[in-house]
Amino acid sequence: MSYSQSSSYNRTYERKVVEETPRIRVATGAPFQITTPSFQPSSSLLTGVGGAHNYHFGGTSGSFHSSDDSFSATVDLHDFKPEDLSVSVVGSQIVIEGKHPEKEDQLGSIQRHFIRKFNLPKTIPAENVNSNLSNDGRLTITATAPQKKEVAGTTTIPIKIVQSENK
Repeated sequence: MSYSQSSSYNRTYERKVVEETPRIRVATGAPFQITTPSFQPSSSLLTGVGGAHNYHFGGTSGSFHSSDDSFSATVDLHDFKPEDLSVSVVGSQIVIEGKHPEKEDQLGSIQRHFIRKFNLPKTIPAENVNSNLSNDGRLTITATAPQKKEVAGTTTIPIKIVQSENK
């Protein structure tokens, strides 16, 4: 990560993250080489994929796991106070939003705002989503599908005797 300290334009974010991707050299029969950037999609770009994933994107990092009957995500939000964060379910997505006002840091001033969305598995209702924030700024979101009620193997139905009127 490098910091842009000499920029003359007004920025929302004082920090500028410079990401470099590894290069792949493709050898050909020609007397020159072609260099192309490699592309490795981050798990945060993949949708509808189950299993555990780690990600680092936009200044936040964390991990998440999603299956048909459970969801869990942990996000590092140590730069935000609890009152700067919100977690909600909008449609079929869990939405985490964080925003803090401009504040001074070692490079000048910084203002942060992010929105992170995760797909909620179809079998999990919104009321089953829980969130916890630890002292070190880790937000954990968990959700599980409701337990299916087991059907008893045999059920005896009582026969009620009803008196009928004879004509």
